[in-house]
Amino acid sequence: MDSLTIASLSRLRQALWITLYRQISFPTPLRALAEAIMFAGVFVAAGKISLGVSLLEMIWPITVVVTIMMLSMVVSGVYRTDITNSIMKIYVHSAYGFFIATVLVLAVVAIFMPAYATNKFVFFFLFFSFFVMNTIRPLISGTDFMDGGGRRTN
Repeated sequence: MDSLTIASLSRLRQALWITLYRQISFPTPLRALAEAIMFAGVFVAAGKISLGVSLLEMIWPITVVVTIMMLSMVVSGVYRTDITNSIMKIYVHSAYGFFIATVLVLAVVAIFMPAYATNKFVFFFLFFSFFVMNTIRPLISGTDFMDGGGRRTN
């Protein structure tokens, strides 16, 4: 490679890291706890209803899946203050954070937890996680519900 290509790749890599660094924002401890309990509750409900698994058998899978879900939301930027001020921005960032989480959860469940890889469990968990997350998150983040989707009014 010539020096121009190496320099441009270096600038591209640096710009990517800066963008990723700005995107990542961690939730407050109380908000993280609330959302983790929400994801864990949906996981327990899905396990009980679709598989009949006891709570003790779900401790390790809950920990892994909730960690994946929370880290995916962190990477999506849904906890940034400029995002939490608009309900539409929360929904957009939640959607692509949830997409990242879905791909990772499906892969981890299929490889490491095949007992949970049933269609009924996966559908129940993912569908209700998305529904509950997008219902609860605007309430606990202090979102302005009258922002008109982030559009400016004169």
